[in-house]
Amino acid sequence: MDKTNNCSDSKNKFEFPMIQAESNCGCGSTAKSSQNTVLALNQSFVSGSILTSAGHLPQVSSALRFDDHWGTIKARFGVFRMDYSVAPGLYALGNPHDNSPVLVTANYKMSFDRLREALPGRDVWILVLDTIGINVWCAAGKGTFGTDELVRRIKSSDLSSIVSHRKLILPQLGAPGVAAHKVAKLSGFKVQYGPIRAEDLPTYLDAGSKATAQMRIMTFPLKERAVLIPIELMEALKPFLIIAPILLIISGVIGPAGFWANASSYGFFAVLALLSAIASGAVFNTLLLPYLP
Repeated sequence: MDKTNNCSDSKNKFEFPMIQAESNCGCGSTAKSSQNTVLALNQSFVSGSILTSAGHLPQVSSALRFDDHWGTIKARFGVFRMDYSVAPGLYALGNPHDNSPVLVTANYKMSFDRLREALPGRDVWILVLDTIGINVWCAAGKGTFGTDELVRRIKSSDLSSIVSHRKLILPQLGAPGVAAHKVAKLSGFKVQYGPIRAEDLPTYLDAGSKATAQMRIMTFPLKERAVLIPIELMEALKPFLIIAPILLIISGVIGPAGFWANASSYGFFAVLALLSAIASGAVFNTLLLPYLP
């Protein structure tokens, strides 16, 4: 559902009494689960709460706010990218009931936002796994979007008491990390793999959870390659800002003329060559990838 990490600093909407630590109350995993729920409800993008048999759960909308879009922009430029995450657990999109679909995703916030944004007017449950703020595809390869975490999250969210069915819809790109038969054996929930792209989910759901052949094909078009350019440039420019002054100084010292004359000619040429290499690798290589030998 996605290919592609902390939340906004704006004031929380919900204030719940903090649960005592398990070491103080002796409540064990129950206290820890309650604390996780409090954290989830107090996130800035949560629009309300919904009462279930497992207690109050955070409710979200498919309409993204300014904070959500701004967070995406910052992540695209590598600003706090590894902290752009949501609290793992169960979320209600719209007003789901006991027979509503359960969609599974990673706790990288951009993955979470792309999923809910693709489902306007839908009532579904979103089960967010703790992937340490990594997107589904990468987390599946690293093992954080995996069988053990999925089973653990099903149990900690008390999902079996909230929904009457036993079906989970996972993103196809998460398949390498999940053993469906083990999930069924350990939790009783059957795993189904949805389309690669979140935008295809409405059609997939309306067709009775059936994917077309096109929904199973992974593509990498120009638009999706282009959005990678900012973070590639930012990563490349960090060492450039260190190397460029060094090149200017070395050129000024060892050149045949005076320091400033050497730096402005030989040094400038070296810096320009380095900048051209960065542009070639981060910009042109990204845009022309399908056409390069």
